[in-house]
Amino acid sequence: MKQALRNLCIAAAGVTLLAACGGSSDDSGGLTGGTPTAEPATITAQNAPMIAGAVAEVAMGQGVFSSIFTPDIPIAASGKDAAVSPILSAAMKSAAPSQLYATSSGLENCAISGTVDVQVIMDNPLELSINDSFIFEFTNCDDGAGVVVDGGMTITIVDLVGDPATDSFLLGMQINFSAFSVTEGNETTSADGTISFEVNSLNPPVTTISIATRTFVTTSEGTEEVLTNFTVTITEDASTFPVAVTVETSFTFSSPRIGGEVIVTTSLALESMGEDYPLFGELRIEGANQAVIVMIALDANTVRLEVDIDGDGAVDETLDMTWDELMAAA
Repeated sequence: MKQALRNLCIAAAGVTLLAACGGSSDDSGGLTGGTPTAEPATITAQNAPMIAGAVAEVAMGQGVFSSIFTPDIPIAASGKDAAVSPILSAAMKSAAPSQLYATSSGLENCAISGTVDVQVIMDNPLELSINDSFIFEFTNCDDGAGVVVDGGMTITIVDLVGDPATDSFLLGMQINFSAFSVTEGNETTSADGTISFEVNSLNPPVTTISIATRTFVTTSEGTEEVLTNFTVTITEDASTFPVAVTVETSFTFSSPRIGGEVIVTTSLALESMGEDYPLFGELRIEGANQAVIVMIALDANTVRLEVDIDGDGAVDETLDMTWDELMAAA
């Protein structure tokens, strides 16, 4: 029973990172000196696909529409050749080693090199309860999965209704990363902060995943990208085949890639079937001087960008492209 709960927590951590685009967060701001700020990004007809593509990566979690959230253990899978983030990749790969499923605290050697110190704090060792914690401290841990993990990850249970070993339950967690880094090949990605996460399957076959964080920072190869006021709600209806997935999200995104900061809101909830890209829905992306990109899902293959360059409320440019072209533009 305890091993199954442990598996659930780790898998849920992976789903959280997937939907959050694989970075870090901190309810207090995440960086010394408070919440980071950036100048609004200038939107043009030329850079609209790149900005919209970068936003789509965040909104869709680089594959969240192709993820399968089963009623018991959410399993994250990348889709449409989207690149799964290094942090997510490591979280999912590190879910396999036996030391993470130990039934008691202890220091374990990783398969190739390094160690992981596992600490389990449970009120009742036979069942999960609120305030239970699972603490992992990695020290250059190489388990032969292609990544080296260093730093700390703590999963704390903050809400619980029902039994997570069944098809009907609600599980709320906070996942904290402390000087957490992942090295895959020549690339290292780091993360610090806390993500709030809830999975609700009290009304099967519908499962809802809710994720929120005040500030969320990813640093990779010296490039820092920041999310603030990030929320996403993912609803999966397994009564259909393929599974119907709906996503609503809002956030502010800052990146050197897009030349500054944009504000993103959901005009119409994004909807997809199975592993397809969204076939319905709209995201509104606002940059400098009230310039706006409206990203409209026309079908599972095609997306339209309506670009208001001067912020007067009128569409100045309309661009139709495939979803693959949009994601590649990022």
